[in-house]
Parts: sequence; C-alpha cells; structure tokens
Amino acid sequence: MLFHTLLLAGTASASCLHGLSKFKRQEGGEGGVPISQFGYTGLIGPLNWASLGPENEACKTGKQQSPINIDQSVSLATERPVVTIEQQPVEFENLGSTVEVIVNGTTSFAGNDFRLKQFHVHTPSEHRVGEEFFPMEAHFVHEGVTDPNQIAVISVLFQMSANETSTPFISGLRPHLAAISTPGTKTAIESGLDFASMINHVQTTELFQYTGSLTTPPCAEGLTFLVTKNPLPLDVDTFNDIKRVVKFNSRYTQNTLGEENLIGVAMVAGTEQQFTPPPVLSPGQGQEQEQEQAAGGEEQPTPSAGAGVREGEGGAAQITSGATVVISEIAGMPTSLLAVIA
Repeated sequence: MLFHTLLLAGTASASCLHGLSKFKRQEGGEGGVPISQFGYTGLIGPLNWASLGPENEACKTGKQQSPINIDQSVSLATERPVVTIEQQPVEFENLGSTVEVIVNGTTSFAGNDFRLKQFHVHTPSEHRVGEEFFPMEAHFVHEGVTDPNQIAVISVLFQMSANETSTPFISGLRPHLAAISTPGTKTAIESGLDFASMINHVQTTELFQYTGSLTTPPCAEGLTFLVTKNPLPLDVDTFNDIKRVVKFNSRYTQNTLGEENLIGVAMVAGTEQQFTPPPVLSPGQGQEQEQEQAAGGEEQPTPSAGAGVREGEGGAAQITSGATVVISEIAGMPTSLLAVIA
C-alpha cells in the first residue's frame, strides 16, 4: 500500500522525494530546478495538501504520519548506522519549499544497504523531543540499494550556540546562499562539503528510531526515521542566513503514531463525533498514579461539599459519617455521582 501511494507521486515536486529513482523529477526552467507546488501557508499549506492531488490522500488519512513529538514511547535504535560520504562536488538547489544538496553516499543499517541521494533542511525543526523544538533539522534521504522502495531518513537536529561555530557541512553552505536566494535556482559547490563531524555524530550519539512518513506530499508511510537525540551546534549568523532563504518550512506535529490523523480529528471537532482529549495531568501526577497502581492502591474520589460536609480549619472540608457528597472526579476523569459516607 505504501509503495502504491509512492508510485502515484511519480511527478510530484516534493523535497523529500527528490533524487529517488522511483520518481520522475520535473524539469526546471532554463537549466534551473523544479519549484515545489506545495507550501506551508494558506491553501497550499499542510492542512490542504490532500487537495493538491489524489496522490496526497495519506496526508489526511494516514495514521503513521511524521513529524512527531518524540516521547518515551519511541525507542532508541539498537545499532548504529555506518555512514560513508566521500569528498565530492555537490549541487546546491532552492526548491522553494527548502534548500537541498545533491550528494552521493552510502549507509548500512539493520542489515540493509542504502544510497544517500540528497539532504535538505527545515526551519524550525519538524521533530520535537520531549515537546522541545529546535531551530533547524536536516534530513538525509536514502533509498535501498537492492530494493529502491526502502526509504530511510537520518534526521539531524541543531541547537543554537553562542560559543561554537556551526558544524562544517552547514557552515559550508553559507557562502553559496546568495547564489540560490531565488526559488528554482542552483549552484555548484565544487570543493564539496565536510561531512566528517556529522558522520561521527550520527555514529556515536543515540538515535531515536520509528516508522513514519514523508513530511511533505504525498505523505507516504513506511519510512524508517533515525533522529539524533543530541543536536549539533548552529551559530546565530549561519542560522539567520539560512532562515532568510528557506523561510518557514515545517509541517505541524502529527498525532501519536497509530492514532487518528489530526485532519480527521479537526473535521469533527465540536460535533457529537468529536474526539475527547485525555485529562491534562500536573507535573509528576502521572508518575504518582502509576506508583499508587503499582502498590495496589486505588484512586480516591474527589468529593464536593454537600449535606453533612462541614468546613474545618482553614476552610477545608471535613467529611463525617452519614455525609452526602457529590463525587466530581475519579482517576482524573470528570464524573457526577451522589454518595453517602458510611
């Protein structure tokens, strides 16, 4: 089903797809590059991507959509990818939806070999870790060597730093940004980029691993995401120069993996078919409840004052035998029950 969806996107101009052999890339005008036909604002933005073409159906129906907030439910990868990127000339492009570098490399992971096809950036980050977002994220997009239908993305997060310069493969882009400031333009970086520190980082830091989707149309699912737990440094001037060209290009955080697509949730919001959110717990409350349950304890109901309930010192309610109370909450869920204290 995933790859049927991917094949429908044969002429899609989507940053996550560029360079992959499964897709026919649109030609740019006068030696330029194709400009993406989707965006991040208004009617071409993420809420309406499914309307831009039938191949984008997963954008509004898929339940394994990316990006996500990475929480405790997302596991760490149990092995490290082996990444090789030789020194080489690269092509730097402005697709309108992002800036992208066409570069060759290889990655071995989980018994599979992948070819690196390109990397592109998102400002701000698309993934969040424990609800925290980052100023920038780079996606290194790979396809399988023996099975091009296999797609893997290594996602590198960046954090602003006042004391460190940007990691070299990002700082190496800065002198060439002016040449691609207009969407549809490209330039060659003949000297290439220095990926050594990035490779070392990916192969030494912990990585979150999950199965998700393209974060741009057609939002096809079944991709392997490896997201760095710790970010690389990004200096302020480099970030501002990249942001000035890229603008804002992050898809909103998707629902928990396996749960209803948020567009489907929005379609019934405020109606009888609406999805009711879980109660919001105060810091530490969830942990306390788990500890009580583990100890065999039961959640105590929260009473409201009624007949037989009188105020004690400091205005606190004192419940006596025979008192009538209204139970307004059980296990964090609102309720309305009339009870008599034995």
